Amino acid sequence: MEERIFFDLNEVPVEENSINARHEETATEEHSQNNKTIFDEPFVGQYFLSEEEALIFYQNYARKKGFSVRKGRFMNKKTGERKRRDFFCHHEGKSEFKKDYTKKKKTRNRGYTRCECKAHMRITLIRINEIFPEEWQVTKFVAAHNHVLLNAQEVRFLPSYRNITLEDEKHILLLKEGGFTVKMLKMKNLNFQYASTLDSESKLEHIFWCHAHCFELYQKYGDVVVFDITYKVNSYDMPFGIFVGIDNHGRTILFGCALLRNEKLKTFEWLFKNFTLLMKKSPKTILTDQDPWMKQAIETEMPYTKHAFCIWHITTKFSSWFTSVLRSEYSSWCTEFHNLYKLDSVEEFEQQWPLVSAKYNLEKNKHVTALYQIKKIWVPSYLRGFFFGCMTTTGRSESINSFIKKIISSNTCLIEFIRQVDLTIEDVGHRQMHDSMVSKCQESHLRSLSPLEKQGYQVLTPYAFKKFQDQFAQAIQYSVREENGTSFIVKHYKAVRQHQVVWDGKTAKCTSKNFEFVGILCRHILSVLLHKGSFEIPSNYWLSRWKGNVDASSSCGNNSDLVTNAIELVRCPVISQTKGRPKQKRMKSGKELARQVKRCRLCRSSSHNFTTCPERESNNA
Repeated sequence: MEERIFFDLNEVPVEENSINARHEETATEEHSQNNKTIFDEPFVGQYFLSEEEALIFYQNYARKKGFSVRKGRFMNKKTGERKRRDFFCHHEGKSEFKKDYTKKKKTRNRGYTRCECKAHMRITLIRINEIFPEEWQVTKFVAAHNHVLLNAQEVRFLPSYRNITLEDEKHILLLKEGGFTVKMLKMKNLNFQYASTLDSESKLEHIFWCHAHCFELYQKYGDVVVFDITYKVNSYDMPFGIFVGIDNHGRTILFGCALLRNEKLKTFEWLFKNFTLLMKKSPKTILTDQDPWMKQAIETEMPYTKHAFCIWHITTKFSSWFTSVLRSEYSSWCTEFHNLYKLDSVEEFEQQWPLVSAKYNLEKNKHVTALYQIKKIWVPSYLRGFFFGCMTTTGRSESINSFIKKIISSNTCLIEFIRQVDLTIEDVGHRQMHDSMVSKCQESHLRSLSPLEKQGYQVLTPYAFKKFQDQFAQAIQYSVREENGTSFIVKHYKAVRQHQVVWDGKTAKCTSKNFEFVGILCRHILSVLLHKGSFEIPSNYWLSRWKGNVDASSSCGNNSDLVTNAIELVRCPVISQTKGRPKQKRMKSGKELARQVKRCRLCRSSSHNFTTCPERESNNA
């Protein structure tokens, strides 16, 4: 009887002498898999058992590469069967400018994301015969992109990858059913610098701290700083000050925070001195409110920094200053003051100021006289020679202040206060990464074929390029008269005002000083460049702070654990007294006091209420 040999059909029989070779190949393959530093790319001829399997594979590839996937449509019109499918890059196709001329309301046009990228993977349905299942084969693969790819930190902000896991979804629903609110705070070991002082009783007096990420941002964008103080965000009523700025995407960023015992001269001198020491440099310009001690401290500790007053803090006092004096003319005065504020040249301001003051009989008004005396600190025509990044108010600090007030109550202790402020810093960091992703995904459309506009598009961030594009679009509205080889008179076709531009082929200067004030070339200089047939703007007129990629320059020092431990060793600060008149309870009138007495609604007696009123029983009887 013959011996039957049984073997598994799933196993491929091999010779004994090839077993060792197979083990070596397996070990080598596993080693290469573990040490692989790149991700698998699709290839023509690759097979998938289903369309969904191919989509998941290409999506995983796209996420690691730095883009997202958009599915194409392809169906046989005769049979209605789908035998081919294309998976495109999300930049595929061309965006059209949406504008509805039938509606009076302006249509909002969002940033463009499609730039006709050709990267895609095509799969085709293949079936050899009836006994084999249907398979999808890669028949075309284009790997090259015509745009910048995102990194691992930025790609997660794409809509395709914004999803919640099933575990997180169940957890959120469970908390919702239980009526709980969860704050997911991610506490990290954050490096940051700080400086603090103690009083004679070892109680905390002042403290300034700077997060590591904030320090790096200051090295990039610390040329202009806004400093603002707010109250009652902690249990000690200590004034809370923040240093903020603006990044290359036009977003508000936080540089540092301070808790102070008071707002005296020595306090501000200590603050600005330690700010300069810890941040390694002083800003070029700084905006604050009209505090005289703050002004003197900045002059002492930041002698090379241009100090300006916030115009918002000035105009908020106008209603109390001029309403009773001007009465019905108050609104027209505010309009003319705004026109004075917008003047570019010092000569025009000096000419118009006395005329407007005389028109409203305010020549001897003490507030108008005081404003004129400090004109060099708040009038833009006197400040246009300094870089302010188009900021003239401390309003940028209000967004951060409002966020801090949402997560901090008046009963927050000192250590928890510092930890909660870190949440603001983390939120700003996430928004920056999101803006970086958006700037790479959204495409701005060129309005002309000029190489000057194309150069700005390639160098600047979308925020800065929009400002440059607005100036460039207005450049054609100016006539240029050449006085000599380097001097030009530029005049708008409607306005009487004219500007002088000096351009020698390398250096440009304009009397409007828009480049010095904002960091973007003005329309007057651009009109001269077009007039002279220039095809390239010198590199020194593309400020690094407005470019798409700004290099970090420094690292940080101390560890947050050291700060926390140091704070825990000192005694809690005393409750601070804020500036101004202390709050007192107002004396109430007799009518107000009478309203507070509770009386029976039936007999109007104050000795009982309606439930126990004796007349109620007699009425019921």
